[in-house]
Amino acid sequence: MLALAGVVRNAGNVDDGNTVTDYLPAERERGITIQSAAISFHWGWHNNRTGDDYDQSDSVRIQLIDTPGHVDFSVEVNRSIAVLDGAVLVIDAVAGVQPQTQTVWRALKHPSLNNHDSFQDSPLLTTQNHSYEPLPCIVVINKMDKDGSSFGNAMNSLKEKLPGAYPVPIQIPLFRLQSKNEKADTDKALASIVAVSPKDSISCTGEFSGVADLIHMRAIVWPETGPSNGNIESCVPTVVNLLKPDSGDPIHPKCPVTKEAIRARADLVEALAEVDTRMEEFYLNEDTPNNAELRRSLRRVTLAHKAVPVMATAALKGKGIEPLLDAVADLLPSPLDRMPPPLNVLDNLADVEKRRITNKGDDDLAQRMTLGHPLHPSLLALAFKVVHMKGRGGSGDGRVVFARVYSGRLKDRERVQVISPPAPGDVPKKPRIERIGGMLELAGGRFDNIEGGVCKSGDVCALVGLKTVVTGDTLRLAPDTSSGSKRLNSSRSQERLYLAGVASPKPVITVRLEAETSSDQARLSEALKLLCTEDPSLCVEETESTTLLSGLGELHIEVTLDRISREYGLQVMVGPPLVAYRETVKDRIETAGGLLVYDRTIGGTRLQGAVHLTLRPRTSGKKSACTLLSEPSVIVGPKARQFLGLDPDLQESELLQRSDLARALIRGCLGALKRGPLQSAPLANVVCHIEDVDAEGGLATLKALPGSLQAAAANAVAVTLDQFKDSCIVLEPTMSIEISLPNVLVGEILSDLTSRRGTVGDVWNGESAQAKSLIRGDVPLAEILGYASVLRSLTGGEGSFSAEYKGHSPC
Repeated sequence: MLALAGVVRNAGNVDDGNTVTDYLPAERERGITIQSAAISFHWGWHNNRTGDDYDQSDSVRIQLIDTPGHVDFSVEVNRSIAVLDGAVLVIDAVAGVQPQTQTVWRALKHPSLNNHDSFQDSPLLTTQNHSYEPLPCIVVINKMDKDGSSFGNAMNSLKEKLPGAYPVPIQIPLFRLQSKNEKADTDKALASIVAVSPKDSISCTGEFSGVADLIHMRAIVWPETGPSNGNIESCVPTVVNLLKPDSGDPIHPKCPVTKEAIRARADLVEALAEVDTRMEEFYLNEDTPNNAELRRSLRRVTLAHKAVPVMATAALKGKGIEPLLDAVADLLPSPLDRMPPPLNVLDNLADVEKRRITNKGDDDLAQRMTLGHPLHPSLLALAFKVVHMKGRGGSGDGRVVFARVYSGRLKDRERVQVISPPAPGDVPKKPRIERIGGMLELAGGRFDNIEGGVCKSGDVCALVGLKTVVTGDTLRLAPDTSSGSKRLNSSRSQERLYLAGVASPKPVITVRLEAETSSDQARLSEALKLLCTEDPSLCVEETESTTLLSGLGELHIEVTLDRISREYGLQVMVGPPLVAYRETVKDRIETAGGLLVYDRTIGGTRLQGAVHLTLRPRTSGKKSACTLLSEPSVIVGPKARQFLGLDPDLQESELLQRSDLARALIRGCLGALKRGPLQSAPLANVVCHIEDVDAEGGLATLKALPGSLQAAAANAVAVTLDQFKDSCIVLEPTMSIEISLPNVLVGEILSDLTSRRGTVGDVWNGESAQAKSLIRGDVPLAEILGYASVLRSLTGGEGSFSAEYKGHSPC
């Protein structure tokens, strides 16, 4: 893409380690993407020309964020999706939809989703009445040049494994055969070319040579050899029109490619008629839509999430990239096509839309627009990524903040207000004021200073000089205190508005770290602090004798340790990995005898209170034994609210902010739920319902010492769990696994997988003895720690596997 857009002279190659967006040493050594990288470029797309019924500019600006595909780095996907307007989902033409593909698809459809479920009864902050929109998406079936590739099989996997997907192919792949049919009525460039229908599930034996564009009815054929040494000028495609522009009749009626393209275009119109009323009219009236009408229909259904256009490429050989860039410009949205992001508030504001920031001179415009709309004059930006680069950040630790500007503009040297979203139960932090020290150019791994930089709405920028900004913070212009008290009071009232932040998956694996010396231990603590700031999915727990590092998988931990060694020069000793167990209740349990009294004197202070509560399992409506986790939640019942004098209409999240007694009660319960009765593991998927509370001295004694209520609540939870151990179970992380291996070893690997408590989902056998087979199934994470070396031993180095977190299952 970058070479075609003129950003770089030659196209990079993952195998050669010279790609632009994979710039970290670990990325180039492993040939995978670990960190998301942003870059901006202009593309003059081919479909936007005079005479094509498309009266717009011939150039678009594309902000590209390249994200990892491995599930261990899904936090990079989550925070990138939070700021993107559209997505290109890449599918393997041989393997089809893989477990990590399903994870990315869920994130595209639910942008705030991580590996824990969100439930309606969770104590959440009040938000606007709309949530983050799902991302419009184009699917690219890549690696069409590999042996065993099948466009039809990949299409079937999209329909079967991606819930809510309605894939519509807008291209069909072309393959070059060895023998030529000179007598065929066809263009010379298509003499040895055959088109493969998306309905065919067989893999073609020829060489992938191009695609037939079903929108504009043209064949695009690339040279047999890919770009030489990355030089794209040696890989210029030949474009062959299949229909006459005036009449729409076939130029070569007997051409196999033309006949197959006409059938596939008819299927495309029929598929669009199912989801687009305008195309339904053409279909029912048996009319033929023109190119522009068909393109507009595709854009409508893509933006409305009713259909997913599907394309074919062989990126390694530079085939199919130009049509893909054209499709990005044609079908994916601009910032103007998207809804403004939802704003969170700390109290129950029914009329959030009325609370808009207005700039002097722009009041009329602001009143007609929602804050966050690209045309709104006031600044609203989200810090979605933080990295540390020595000598770049200008803030001591080299902090560089990547931000998406939704509305307004951000300038170099401006003062900004930083608002951190509070965690449920926490008191909101006071907004901080910081000054932008500078802006860096977005060019993958190149970060050049931009003098007098300005970032406008819809753009992504890299900011330096911000010392306290972390992932998920909202950036607003600092209030101008010199413009009078009216403006100042308005700014203070609007400090309640902020963006929701970015969801992070919860860790599933933990290792123990130990530095060689005490001085190295202090350096290790500082390094881990910086790495956790960059990667919110990392979790560090430090005590006087132990440092525990938790992550999303073995590769995630391995890459983190490699960065500690490479970037900070520290050699650490690493203990064996441990999985993240959880506990939950399987039945409803209740404090025995109703109110459970707590009465203890500590340091001369008497703590007395009584709490009656119930614990019940939280269900997500799914009948599977394997479920995603959710944090415990606490609900204060009507009787308890009446005794404590709490508003019966307020949500628990609002009670936490407004009442010291409610805060003590809820925190006491949540604190006790962090330690289960079976393995001392934290509890999950539990709802704690506080039925009643009481105290000897009445409400006045609790108000004088809220700690009494917190201790009584924690004691009630701990005692109830201990009394009803039989109603508690341990949950362990379960992984969806996909194994690629030679056909002859399928039986042996299935036997090994079964011995690891795995369940086999499906087995796909290759078409020949030399071909690869695929095994998909579920297996506990504890059973596949270090499985990569075991699989290599069993398969003689020919097997590989990928695993993705599916949920937690009872042990």
